[in-house]
Amino acid sequence: MKEVLLVDDHVGARHRLTEVLERAFEGVNVHPVSTLAEARVKIADCRFDLIVLDLSLPDGAGDDFLSEILTEDPNAYIVIATIHDESERLVRALENGAKGYLLKEQSIRDLTESFIGIQAGRPPLTPAITRKLIEIVRGQGITPAPSTDATSATVSEDLTSREREVLSLIARGFSRPEIAGFLDISRHNVATHIGKIYAKLEISSRSEAAIYAKQNGMV
Repeated sequence: MKEVLLVDDHVGARHRLTEVLERAFEGVNVHPVSTLAEARVKIADCRFDLIVLDLSLPDGAGDDFLSEILTEDPNAYIVIATIHDESERLVRALENGAKGYLLKEQSIRDLTESFIGIQAGRPPLTPAITRKLIEIVRGQGITPAPSTDATSATVSEDLTSREREVLSLIARGFSRPEIAGFLDISRHNVATHIGKIYAKLEISSRSEAAIYAKQNGMV
């Protein structure tokens, strides 16, 4: 990570997160701004390896700004750094394209480790957020919506609870390393679960898996 955009309107938070980012990535150039307007100017002029975004800003909500960033740069790696841990905002941010979600209350050491993990393929998530996400996924996966297709309903029941969790995350667009991080399992185990899901559902692609999950109320 060489170029990082940091969007946060609190001076103290910007200083603290800048310190974290400089510890996590050697030789990084951190570009701190305090408003969405300033962020738009920066994004128009530069491609960033990482964007760290607060949710509450003076001129708008960071979670709404996510889609705007990805329209300008579809490959942007965006991490939310906030004080908000509500399930609704968490899910909204991840669905809108955020790759990670950190709570600023964490220690500098823990935040640094979370950012370092990006280079190893681990999504940067505060442990409390990981637990909340797993609870959300499990809650959605255990009770799928009624299906009018009897065969589909039977197949859905054949999936284990873990396979439903993996399927739900696939449908949300997460990669294998990200799913491994969310569920605290190895990438090999994720691949094994995906293979079993595909075999049971008689499908062969992520798009088919996503369609199945949506049709059965798993996302």
